[in-house]
Amino acid sequence: MSEKKIRYRDLVTQKEYLKMIVANLINRFGDSVDALAFTWMVYAITGSAAWSAIIFGLNHIPTIFIQPFAGALVEGMKKKRLMIVTDIMRGIIVAGLAVLYGMDRITPTVLVVFTLVISTVEAFRIPAGMAFVPKILEEKYFEVGTGLGNTLSTVMELVGTGAAGGIIAVFGIRTAIFIDAVTFFLSALIISGIRYKEQRLQKQKVDVNGYFQLLKGGISYIKKKRIVMNFCIMGFLLNALLTPLNSLLTPLVVEVLKQDSEFLSVIGIALSVGMGIGSFCYPFLTQKIKSNVMVYLSGIMIGVFYLSFPLAGRFADYIQLVLIICILGAAGLGISASILMAVLNVQFMKQVDQEYMARAGSVFNAIGTAAIPVISVLITPLVAVLNVKTVLVVCGVLSMVLFICMGIGKVKFAEE
Repeated sequence: MSEKKIRYRDLVTQKEYLKMIVANLINRFGDSVDALAFTWMVYAITGSAAWSAIIFGLNHIPTIFIQPFAGALVEGMKKKRLMIVTDIMRGIIVAGLAVLYGMDRITPTVLVVFTLVISTVEAFRIPAGMAFVPKILEEKYFEVGTGLGNTLSTVMELVGTGAAGGIIAVFGIRTAIFIDAVTFFLSALIISGIRYKEQRLQKQKVDVNGYFQLLKGGISYIKKKRIVMNFCIMGFLLNALLTPLNSLLTPLVVEVLKQDSEFLSVIGIALSVGMGIGSFCYPFLTQKIKSNVMVYLSGIMIGVFYLSFPLAGRFADYIQLVLIICILGAAGLGISASILMAVLNVQFMKQVDQEYMARAGSVFNAIGTAAIPVISVLITPLVAVLNVKTVLVVCGVLSMVLFICMGIGKVKFAEE
């Protein structure tokens, strides 16, 4: 007798996980509004693109250096309580930033401090959230649960981004930032209503001297499980492949596609819609295609769709054709990337022991995030030597070659 297929409607039995999704959606809306407001605020205060780049880079530092340590500590803490506390802390900090902005007390130094503090708090919140999901969602629902959560998050991100312009125009930057602060408080309130029993875990000793021992413990666990190590390598590669497009999007539009700034929104929306489609379709694809094969095919397609942007540049005089190629390319890239990420997230929850989930998850995030500043630094001189179009072509071809080699070598990302 064949096993019953799990569908989205079956998640109605996972009420506690659905509460978690609602909390995440509220957070995503606030973050989407704040992302645009914060970018405008940074440039308004500093008047410098360089400062914008510096603050963007600093935002990732705690993820790389603090989150592995935080993950080890989280394993000995109550995950639900920690998520509530960190959400409240982020709400207070963001509200404080809005107050200072209203008092005209924001300086570049203040922005740096707030960025680092908020990112540090997030470094504890993220591994707690990762370790919490398997406790409130049965394993057989991992695929549909991840698919639903990612799909709705993408939709909410689009809603928040669309609303941000109107909010800022009508009410101002300060109000937009306050809205983000309120969403953190609402998230904490919803999470407090989640019911589950958490077993008592052994607490880790907290001291500076123990930092490297805790970090070593997480890395040692990953080394022992080759498939988890593959997850970390793939997370780094995925961010490494996507960073050039993200960092070169403006020069791509201006120099290669010969379009104006409005084209940035077109590509961004198409990319987000594609990610939503990929996340929604993922649970259905798992019933037809093996997870390892999905990884190989998604990576190859990322390379194919990468090449669509340099291709569109060859038809720069035909605006409608450029528009069609870029929309299809961005949507296809979003679909491929979201499917690949969904496979990694689901298999990570399945393969990692729950008592190591926070620690292994934080190391996984740190390794993946490390690709962003590393590749961003390498891209600058590379573009000077070559050009934007050539760099994108190289990235596309490299992606296809890498994933074809993985497929030939049968690199495992799932036990099937």
